Amino acid sequence: MRFNLKLQAMKIKTTIAILLLCIVTIKAQQINVKINGGPSGILYDSTLGDGKLKFGAGIGVGYTYFFSSHWGISTGIDAVYNQNSFELNNGTTISTYEVDDQTSAFEYQATPANYKEEQRFISLAVPLMMQYRTSIASQTQLYFGFGGKILFPAKQTAKASASELQLSGYYPDMNLLIDDLPSHGFGKATIWQDKATVSLDPSFLLSVETGLTFKLKENTQLYTGVYADYGLTEMAKENANLNIVAYNANGLDNIQANGISGNRKILQESRYFSAGIQLKLGFMLHKNKPLPVQPKEEVVTKTQAPVQEKAPVQQKTAQTPPAKKELTATERSYIEKPLAFQEVGNTDVTPQLVARLDEIAKILKSNKDIDLNITGYTCDIGTEARNLEIGMKRAQAVSDYLQNKGIEAIRMHLFSKGESEPLVPNTPVENRLLNRRVTLTLADR
Repeated sequence: MRFNLKLQAMKIKTTIAILLLCIVTIKAQQINVKINGGPSGILYDSTLGDGKLKFGAGIGVGYTYFFSSHWGISTGIDAVYNQNSFELNNGTTISTYEVDDQTSAFEYQATPANYKEEQRFISLAVPLMMQYRTSIASQTQLYFGFGGKILFPAKQTAKASASELQLSGYYPDMNLLIDDLPSHGFGKATIWQDKATVSLDPSFLLSVETGLTFKLKENTQLYTGVYADYGLTEMAKENANLNIVAYNANGLDNIQANGISGNRKILQESRYFSAGIQLKLGFMLHKNKPLPVQPKEEVVTKTQAPVQEKAPVQQKTAQTPPAKKELTATERSYIEKPLAFQEVGNTDVTPQLVARLDEIAKILKSNKDIDLNITGYTCDIGTEARNLEIGMKRAQAVSDYLQNKGIEAIRMHLFSKGESEPLVPNTPVENRLLNRRVTLTLADR
C-alpha cells in the first residue's frame, strides 16, 4: 500500500514537471547547452561499511524564459554518469533466511573479507529552476539559480569482489551450523568477484548553482560556475532484505552477487548527491524580430523606399487626408519619455517596455504624417566606441519592435550618442541606470 501511494505521487509530480517543461520550452527566450563534472553518485549511511563518491560528468540542454530583466525560469533535460564505491567492514556477517534443496529453512550467513563494490549508473534529470542575474560589469553578470529536479536513474551496475567469502548455513531446529559442505553451497571461496544489476527509485533533488556569465557575442553568453544537487528521497528500492550473495545449493562454483542496495541491515539511507564545476553556452532567441532582413537596409540608407508590400499603405494614407489629426500634448509626452535599458550592455527590448511600445505604435498608426527620431544612449561604463555601438543597437531594437507592430521603417531614423549627453551625472552609481536609455523624438513631415 505504501509503495503504491509513493508510485502514484511520483507519477503526479512527474506529469506536472513534464507540463512545466513544455510550457517553458514554448516560451523560451534562451536555449543553452552545458557540461559539468565532479563527485556524483549515491551517499550511503551505513553502520556496517563506508561509501565514497567518485567522479561523474553530465551534459544537458536547457531553456530559459526571462519574465523580467533579472528573473527567469528554466528547465530542460540532463544526462549524468554517476559512480561510487562501498566497502563492507571486515568481520561483518550478513544473515538472511533461505530454503535449501531439501525444502528446509535455514539462516544463510555470508562473512566476507575485503568486500568492495564499484557502482555506476546513468541518470536523466528534468530541472525546474528559478534564475536570477545582475550585471557587475559591462560584459559580465553574476547569476544564481535554485529549485529542484526529478532524477530518473537507469539500473545500477555493481562490480562486487572479496578476497575471501565464507558461506555458512545455520539450522535453528537442529542447532546445527554447516560451514564446510561445498557440494551444498557452504564453504569458503577465495578471490571472488561478480557483477550485479540493481534497480533504483526515482528521486527528487534540491538544486543550486551560481557563477558568472560573459557576453561572447550579441546573442551568445558563456556561463561558468559551480552547482550542487542533493536527493530528498531514497534511491534504494524498498525490497525485502537480500544477502550480498545469492544462495546456490549446487556448490560454490557460481556464487552470484546481489549487491548491497537491497539490504536495509547494511544501508540505513541512500540519497543522491552531485557537485562540481559547470560550463554553459547560452543562445538568445529573438522572437520579436521581424522576418524580413530590414535592419541593415534602414541603417545603410534612410531614404530607400520600404519593402514593396508596404507601398499600398503609404498610398492609402496619402489618399485619406481627412484621417489626419494632431497629437495631444499628453500623447507627445508619453512618446518622448525615455525608454529605460537599466541593465549594463543590454540591447534587447525588456518585458517592462512591451506595453508602452505597443501603445506608442497605436498612436503612430493613427498619425501617419509623423516621423520618429530614435536615439540610443549608455552610461560611462566601457569604451566610447563600444558605447556608441550599444546605443545604436538599443535604437535598432526599438525600431525592430515598432516595425513588428506595423510602423514603416522609412518613418524611423536611428542615432546613437553613446555615453555623451547623459541625462544625469554618472555619479553616484545609481544615476547610471537613468543614462542607459532610448529616446523617441517626434518630427513632423
